[in-house]
Amino acid sequence: MSKIEGGYGWFHSEISSRSLVFDLLKEHQFVEDVGEILVEAGEIEECTRCSYQARGLKVDGYYYDSDTGRLYLIAALWKDENEEAKARVTKKEIEDTFSRCLNFFNRSRANLSEKIEIANEAHDLARLIQECRNEILSTTIILITDGFAERRPAEFQTVDGIDIKKIIWDMKRILDFIKNGEREAITIDFGEEGKVPCLYKTNESGVYTSYLAFISGNLLAELYSQWGTRLLEMNLRVFLSARGKVNKGIRETIIKEPSMFCAYNNGITVSARNINFVKADGDSGYLRGATDFQIVNGGQTVASLYHAKRRQKADLSNILVPMKLISITKEEDINTLVQRISEYSNTQNKISMSDLAANEEPHQKLHELSKRLQAPDPTGGSRISYWFYERARGSYEETRRLEAKTSAQEKAYDAAYPKGQRFDKGLFGKVWNSYLRMPYVVSLGAQKCFAKFNWWLKEQEYELEPFFKQTVALLILWRDAERIVRKQEFKGYRHNIMTYTLAWLFELTQSRMDLEKVWREQKSENAVLVAIEEMCQIVEAHIKDTNQNVTEWCKKEECWRTLLEKEYTLPDGIMACFMDEGSKDQRYDSRTCDEREAEEFCKDKGSKAWIELSTWAKQRNFLTGKARSQCFNMGNFLDRGREPSMALSDSCRKAWQDAELLGWRWEEEGNPVHRNEAKASQITELADSADISKRRNQIPDLAENGGIISLVMLLKSIEDKDDYTRCIAAEGLGKYCDPAAVIALINSLKDASSAVRKQSALALGGVGGVRSRPYLIDALKDEDRSVRKAAKKSLSKINRLR
Repeated sequence: MSKIEGGYGWFHSEISSRSLVFDLLKEHQFVEDVGEILVEAGEIEECTRCSYQARGLKVDGYYYDSDTGRLYLIAALWKDENEEAKARVTKKEIEDTFSRCLNFFNRSRANLSEKIEIANEAHDLARLIQECRNEILSTTIILITDGFAERRPAEFQTVDGIDIKKIIWDMKRILDFIKNGEREAITIDFGEEGKVPCLYKTNESGVYTSYLAFISGNLLAELYSQWGTRLLEMNLRVFLSARGKVNKGIRETIIKEPSMFCAYNNGITVSARNINFVKADGDSGYLRGATDFQIVNGGQTVASLYHAKRRQKADLSNILVPMKLISITKEEDINTLVQRISEYSNTQNKISMSDLAANEEPHQKLHELSKRLQAPDPTGGSRISYWFYERARGSYEETRRLEAKTSAQEKAYDAAYPKGQRFDKGLFGKVWNSYLRMPYVVSLGAQKCFAKFNWWLKEQEYELEPFFKQTVALLILWRDAERIVRKQEFKGYRHNIMTYTLAWLFELTQSRMDLEKVWREQKSENAVLVAIEEMCQIVEAHIKDTNQNVTEWCKKEECWRTLLEKEYTLPDGIMACFMDEGSKDQRYDSRTCDEREAEEFCKDKGSKAWIELSTWAKQRNFLTGKARSQCFNMGNFLDRGREPSMALSDSCRKAWQDAELLGWRWEEEGNPVHRNEAKASQITELADSADISKRRNQIPDLAENGGIISLVMLLKSIEDKDDYTRCIAAEGLGKYCDPAAVIALINSLKDASSAVRKQSALALGGVGGVRSRPYLIDALKDEDRSVRKAAKKSLSKINRLR
């Protein structure tokens, strides 16, 4: 029997057993399991199962990336054959499945959601497609099958301006990934002529070779169009902050100053293998292609180029991007060095590759402990069994192959390590994040959920064995919740209902449930099961009581906070499940060190400070509207004695730090520093004065005093009828790093008076920054020599500051 045949039988056995455990159709379990594989392979970031089929229509799962406008649809072709020979997939079956899924997409863009029952998760998908039909730039249809298909390249087509990509994951591809754990490498060719000039250098130890080159903006946009976020090294894909969101500054440069892009942009850092390189003279040569092309720094640059080309129809022909390409010599060094390169290139990113892998402590120790810590026999007998922590995919089966050589040994192994007592890193993260009352994090998907948990876990101090016992107790509660929720026959969102129900239960019981008792008895108390059954009904109604996509709503902390406002009385007898008074506190702080620091930072400032900051920023048009709103909300939360969320605390701390760079100061006594701002009465007197000399004399004082009131008057003065008044107002505005001042100075570059134009050009050299460059460049063509000279001087100053 071939390895493929053996793997095929094992895989179907796994699907059958797991479908029984989770009470799912085998096809639906297949979608769940392969969805996780697609996430691990980097094909998609998460998978929401929504199995639906009708005449000419079929879809089984999806993921939508709103930042990039990419939609991923999964269609299952389930053969359910016991023998590999009977599991061949015909070309017609493939084309029919692709066609039915594409039909679902096209009809959803119209009004298919109205014809799908609201309780069905596919209704949410159809509605999402309809609502985002103008934002969706590309759609990838992934056909998954338990059969064997002929290898074929990805297919591309365009439907109403939307790029459609079709790919297949058949049984061989699935088994290859399970065995090797490696995603398929991205192979690219450089440039239209097949070569990119570069310099290269191998370090003294011969560990790696660096290639320095310039790559065209068009080529990067095309690569991103073809491969999407798979171009980005995995740790960059996990969180939105580092996944390649469009950067406004980069976009502005692409659209307004494409020729300056190379000067302003830091470029990209890439790791790759098998470099196709042609050597020329000295340390120069040509890059022709590379395998396993992965961007480890510069995701925002690539995403911004793609979106500028697709959304704003920007011309990228004159854009060159600096590229540092690193090829590591030894195969065994690749994973470690690429991880370090990625981490050191993205110092602002708190999440590293190790946060996504369970190959470091304490996971290794927990894995070893799971194989030797015997679980109590719930019957009181002497049955021996263990809870096996499968920290790496396939390690359970690999251990079984190594330790069980005969049929008798296999039977003994299965009895000692039953499949129902096996858990992986994904479930590990889910049960703990639920216990830490973060169901919205669990709802983000397996990768993000585990990364958040792993980040938290590394900072904890605990005894290994008690922690493992608590983990098993939480797994038992999770499995019981799973069984109860299944019996309710809810139509969809069972995963979200489970985590929200358990998190709510832990909140209401203040984490006083005796997990040690659950471990000893290997079961949950009846009172707890009653509570779960009653609470899941409330949770199901709560998460569906929204105008948003239910799946997206469950990912928001607001969904959790509003659930806590619901009333529920715990059943009688549940106190018997609590720990005894005086027992060791088993509660954990769900926050990481950085999150705690952010929350304490915000609380220390006090409510008044945040409301004042919001007002100060709004008066000056500083910060973004969202940041100002967040500061105001923080003030309200603190004023009412409410706990701010972790996300709000982190955003407000950043807003405060940004405001300080713009001149915001707050005294310890609780008052903002306004640095001798002019009085309103002085401004009113000046505005009403008909005496030109009086207006001229007071404007310098306003500029010296500073403050928002002075700024308002200077903005009025730069529109004065008197040329000299406008000129000294422009000089005064040059002391304000304020968007309103910069805009007024830019507008004054077109003033009728050459003196005003000159003074405005000079002022922009100090406060205008990059934003004023295009306008100063235009001023180089001014008819007045003094204006041209002032513009040139300011441009030089701005370039030096950069």
